[in-house]
Amino acid sequence: MNLASNISLYSHTSLLDALNLPVNVAKKFFDSKPFGDWKKGREAEAKTQSAIVSRLNSVIRAIGVLAKILAG
Repeated sequence: MNLASNISLYSHTSLLDALNLPVNVAKKFFDSKPFGDWKKGREAEAKTQSAIVSRLNSVIRAIGVLAKILAG
């Protein structure tokens, strides 16, 4: 069931079709180069988003420190 749900999620296949898919075909999909490339792209996207969030947090902290200094 876990493999079928992953196939359904990552390949936009209905769960019913994924359940009827042979296990070796599903494993070949996850071992394929296109899926590996897609996964690397998603990881790079997540790193970029994490860096943006980190920078925004730094800016927010700096604004807070600046507000304390100006208020005090």
